[in-house]
Amino acid sequence: MDILLAVRDTISHYDLIRKGNTILVACSGGADSIALLYILLEIKNTIGIGDIQVAHLDHRIRENSHKDAGFVKKTCHNIGIPCIVHTEDVPKFARENSLSLEDAARTIRYRFLEEKRKELHLDLIATGHNLNDQIETFFLRIDRGTGLKGLSLISPKRDKIIRPLICTYRKEILQFLNSRSILYCTDESNFDLSIKRNLIRHKLVPHLLETLPDFGEKLIRLRDILEADEEVIESVVDKIWDEVTEIE
Repeated sequence: MDILLAVRDTISHYDLIRKGNTILVACSGGADSIALLYILLEIKNTIGIGDIQVAHLDHRIRENSHKDAGFVKKTCHNIGIPCIVHTEDVPKFARENSLSLEDAARTIRYRFLEEKRKELHLDLIATGHNLNDQIETFFLRIDRGTGLKGLSLISPKRDKIIRPLICTYRKEILQFLNSRSILYCTDESNFDLSIKRNLIRHKLVPHLLETLPDFGEKLIRLRDILEADEEVIESVVDKIWDEVTEIE
């Protein structure tokens, strides 16, 4: 299926974007977020997106992270999209708060994005999470030990955050970029196999998808079922709690 049509189907199925919505695209400069930006621009008029702006966090985890920031600014300038770049010392924040770099970066990133969304009076934040991310997260959570809630995985929509590429494989994203000769940044740390997510990404997932090519689609269905079950359980618990408090 054409990637533009596939993303429109995802947006429609999960009710991610409504006509007139304005969007802040979280753009690292990597393949996923750059593809997300260009795809949203291509379908903007078709689905009625009101406005698109970009936000980039220079996390200072890598010495050359400023180059990613420069790339994103240049890209946005070339296509006429407003871009905000913010620099934060994530390693310092991680040390001061006893967090892993990954957790610290996630905390700062979403805080920054939400602050800018409100400041710019935009409706939604769009991130480039894709179906491969979903598969990787599934195995990471299984490895760490997780319950029903954890197996719900990455939600297509949470509060003001939407993930239009969540049903799209990374290979389809790369094919889209290559077909249009669109440039993107490559983070060399993503190839460090001492990091468990990278090990899963480069060793486990390719073999898995070669053996079970529709594993991602089945995982999406499982996620949707578990999320629906979780909502039912929560509603039952809320009802029981209300009845208990009334008795008291």
